[in-house]
Amino acid sequence: MTFDWVEWFGYLASLVVLVSLTMTSIVKLRVINFIGCLLFAAFAYFIDSWPTMLMNLGIAGINVHYLYQLRKANETFKLVATSVDSEYFSHFVESNQTDIEKQIPIEQLKTANTSFYMLRNNSIAGVLVGETDEGGCMNILLDFVTPEFRDFKLGHYYYEAHPEVMKARGITSLQAMAANDDHRRYLEAVGFSYDTGADGEKAFIKIL
Repeated sequence: MTFDWVEWFGYLASLVVLVSLTMTSIVKLRVINFIGCLLFAAFAYFIDSWPTMLMNLGIAGINVHYLYQLRKANETFKLVATSVDSEYFSHFVESNQTDIEKQIPIEQLKTANTSFYMLRNNSIAGVLVGETDEGGCMNILLDFVTPEFRDFKLGHYYYEAHPEVMKARGITSLQAMAANDDHRRYLEAVGFSYDTGADGEKAFIKIL
């Protein structure tokens, strides 16, 4: 049996397009779909199917257009204080329990003295929960963003671009422990550094 690499290239292109449709984040969907379209356009070129190639190049162009629109969109961000005892907070946590418990058991959140909803374009995109001491250091117990908003914009906005938003709430520094490798990469991406915390223990630290 002769190995037909062009046929397998077509299978790969199909797989990438299929995977793109499973993404909950619109940004990830469009980026992966863009790659899949380029692969499909190359496959169509190999088999001399010009209509298929042109169609996929057109779809790739549409993806680029919408990614650009998302990039330049003027979005609004806001922190809204809440309580871990509120009914809606409990509902939000229970609705996202599986993902949240990858960071922390839900029972541990009940002792937190600081909690916020993170709003993006007036939609609740996530929650930030922790213990804030008298010196203004917030030990983050939970920094959770719903899947459709996981593009680092929230973390970049609050931690790097506009730290004054949190300072206005009396928070001057942040401390967090990485729950897993993905969480560690996220903390590093939004400006945390691994250092000695206020309690003398090693943690990820961010001075606002």
